[in-house]
Amino acid sequence: MKNRIIIIGLSLLLYGIALSLPCLLFDILPRGVAKADAPPGQINAYGNLDNITEMTGIELTIAGLFGLLFFVISPSLGWLANPTYWMSCIFLARQQYKFSFFSALIAVIIGFAGTVSAFWYRLPNGSSPNSELLLNKLLPGFWFWLAAPLLIGVVSLLKLTKLIK
Repeated sequence: MKNRIIIIGLSLLLYGIALSLPCLLFDILPRGVAKADAPPGQINAYGNLDNITEMTGIELTIAGLFGLLFFVISPSLGWLANPTYWMSCIFLARQQYKFSFFSALIAVIIGFAGTVSAFWYRLPNGSSPNSELLLNKLLPGFWFWLAAPLLIGVVSLLKLTKLIK
């Protein structure tokens, strides 16, 4: 019991760190304009957009929930990794390692695929109806967020294969 609590605690620590760190970097583009056709004043000397914004994990968690509520479905599907991750923690605490492993695996797959889809699907830019967000870079918080269910999944798999007690 003690080991499971430590593992869940470490996983929740990773999750909490992810919520506080910057997770994703977005380019802000005028609606309907391709990144290559951005206005000249927005391109810096290195050929990158100057008009960018980064979002922390907690901002993305809230935005993802509202994205699902308002049917911005494709990129917001990554938010569904959160309840799946919580289910894997509950299954691990209840010693249901098979369910814990599969729910953690599903959380990692949904979280990665749903978030990375924002490279191709533009998101609305909050209260600015004339601009959109295009994912530019995955930042450290995103990787901490994926590491939380991954830790649960690895420990569950090790328990299933009886490599650890």
